[in-house]
Amino acid sequence: MPATPRFKINDRVNKKRNTGGISLTIDSTAGTIIEMKEKLNSRKRPSCYYTVKWPDGRTSEHAQHILVPAP
Repeated sequence: MPATPRFKINDRVNKKRNTGGISLTIDSTAGTIIEMKEKLNSRKRPSCYYTVKWPDGRTSEHAQHILVPAP
């Protein structure tokens, strides 16, 4: 069964950050999704991973549960 993508290419997203182990905050910097991949997670189930380009030029790859739509 394929994973259900939550975002599309060129969507703006923010990353969730763990602060102190109990609460999550949303990072204030919004990035743009430039690529989507479907990978198997540790339980061998398909999951969506996104490559995000940040305003400072960096790129990073994140699972979709770490990302939220930018306001």
